[in-house]
Amino acid sequence: MNALNITFISISVIFGGIALVLACVGIGTPNWQSTKVTVNGQTYTVRTANFFYACQFYLNDSTTNCIQRSSNRNINQYYPIDARGNQTEWNQHLDSAAGLSIVGIIFIFLGTVTTLVMLPGTWAVWIYLIGPICFFLACLFMLAGMAEGAYVLYYNDYAANLYQTAHLITIFSFLMSSITAGRLYTIPEVREFSIAERQQ
Repeated sequence: MNALNITFISISVIFGGIALVLACVGIGTPNWQSTKVTVNGQTYTVRTANFFYACQFYLNDSTTNCIQRSSNRNINQYYPIDARGNQTEWNQHLDSAAGLSIVGIIFIFLGTVTTLVMLPGTWAVWIYLIGPICFFLACLFMLAGMAEGAYVLYYNDYAANLYQTAHLITIFSFLMSSITAGRLYTIPEVREFSIAERQQ
């Protein structure tokens, strides 16, 4: 295998792994939207939320409670929501956002593994297309998840930034994987067909 191809594969796999870690940490941390208050010149976080659950805090930053949406669909009382619509609509948007984001993470993993599988370079030509396709689907699902969640939450805290950074890194991994696939993919030879001469 060409050294340049190995370099492209390595870059794609390394950045794919980084994107996977950032996306997993980002999706699991409640700090997608934070509500802050200022008391006597000091700013305190009183509520945080993500697609799955929300937490409330005392002014000394100790947690009062965290509530999962799966166990309590009455989200007005604990979600820091500034959104249009009603609770049913909000829950539907958050459910869709959670599902799309998780599917995006799965596709990051698949894209990273299938790009790594390119290393031997002895596979059938269609195998090389799987890595870029998985990364493309990861980018698509991650973006759709963030767009769906934006109907309900403001992304104003670090967990959302982690997931958005993972999305950007996934795009870069997609580029590297696509370049490698293009370099490894060989167009099948066109067979020469003998054309019979027309009888006069």
